[in-house]
Amino acid sequence: MSSRINTILIIGSAHGIGAALARRFHSLGKKVIATGREQSRMKLTQLAQELPGLEFRVWELTELEKLRSEVNSILSDYPKLDTVFINAGIQTHYNMFQQPPAEMEVMREITINLTAPILIAQSFAPHLLALAQSGTKTNIFLTSSALAYFPVAFYPTYCPTKAGLSAFAKILRTQLQYTGCKDMNVVEVVPPYIDTNLDVAHREQTDALQGGKDKAVPPMPLDEYIDQFFAALEQTEGDGSFKNEIGVGFGAQGVEVFRDGFQKLSKALGWSD
Repeated sequence: MSSRINTILIIGSAHGIGAALARRFHSLGKKVIATGREQSRMKLTQLAQELPGLEFRVWELTELEKLRSEVNSILSDYPKLDTVFINAGIQTHYNMFQQPPAEMEVMREITINLTAPILIAQSFAPHLLALAQSGTKTNIFLTSSALAYFPVAFYPTYCPTKAGLSAFAKILRTQLQYTGCKDMNVVEVVPPYIDTNLDVAHREQTDALQGGKDKAVPPMPLDEYIDQFFAALEQTEGDGSFKNEIGVGFGAQGVEVFRDGFQKLSKALGWSD
C-alpha cells in the first residue's frame, strides 16, 4: 500500500470513518487533505491541529455548480495528488406511508451520497489517469455500504444511493480497463454498520423497529473497522494493485455474494473482464 498512496484527498473526513481514515493515513506518513462541510470547519481545524501537516478544505457537496472550480483548485495546489477517497455521506430514516420527508431533503441525500460522488470521480479521473500513464500509481476509492447489497426498509433513500454508487464504481473500473492503463485502481469500499454519528439521529427508532436495542444489529466499533479495513487494504493482487472491492464484516459478505453470482454472470456475458 505504501508505494501506491502518497498524497490522498479524503472527501468527507470531519467525522466518523473519514476522520479515522485521515488519522490512520497520516500516521502512515501520507500527505492528507481533508474536506468537510462549513458546519464542520471547527472539527477540521481541530484535526489539522492534532495532525501536523494535514491540510483541509471546506467543501459543500450540495453546491454542484462550484464542484469543478473546487477540483481545479485542489489540482492546482496538489498537482501530484495520486489518491481520491470519496467517503462523504448522510443517512435519513423515514416511512413513505407515514411521514415522508420534504422533497428537498430527499434530493439533498441523493446529491451528497450519489450525484456529487459521481461528479467528483468523473472530474478527478482524467488527472489520475494521466498521472498513472506517466508512471505514478493512482487510485479512486468510493465508499458504498453493505446496504448497497442488502437494502433494508429503514433507509428508502440511503440504500438506493449506495447501490447506485456501487454500480458506478464497477462501471468506472470497466471503462478504465478500456484505456489499457494498469497503474490506476478503482476501489469500492464496503463497510458494515459502524458505530458513528451517521445514524445518531434515528438509532433509537431503527433499534425499536428491530425489537429493541438488545435484539437490534449491533454496530461494529469504529476502531475495529479501521483496523480491519487497513488489514484488507494490504491484501493486494499479485501485481500490487488493490482489490476491486474491500469489504469488512457484513460488507465483505455482500461483496462475496456479488462475486459468486452477478460478477460471474457479467463475465459470462462478456460485460466485464
